[in-house]
Amino acid sequence: MKHTLHLSHVNGGPFNCLPARSIELDDHQITATGADCSAFYPGSGHSMRDSTLYVIGNEFGAMGAVWATCEQDAFDELIDRDLGAGILVDEPETPGEEDEDGYARLGNASELCDLTYAWIQPVKFDPARDIALIVAIARADGANVTLLSEV
Repeated sequence: MKHTLHLSHVNGGPFNCLPARSIELDDHQITATGADCSAFYPGSGHSMRDSTLYVIGNEFGAMGAVWATCEQDAFDELIDRDLGAGILVDEPETPGEEDEDGYARLGNASELCDLTYAWIQPVKFDPARDIALIVAIARADGANVTLLSEV
């Protein structure tokens, strides 16, 4: 099943000036692990230190949506959940070569990634508009599964 996610604008940091927009992702691209239900309700006291649903993509589009407390953790989670194939690169034949090319090591396995064209944006929830997505996330979180497609 496809879900529409409404992304907040980003104005600052390494992913500067990304406009607010809507994107569609399939159930197998959205994680429920670490979901923070207070993020669903405006005025709930939710802060950026709590888990936020981030969508990460590259020049070819969105790769996945993951719950994390910050952008770095979101990239790590994307790789750990096997949703980041679009930024993974092959290990160099010469050790240390990745340092020269500006790659990043992400995830629990420190996999080599190229973030040159990567982007990240938080999802902005509106309970009236996003009720189907909220229910799907709550069901997956309650079932203790990783992806919405596993419910």
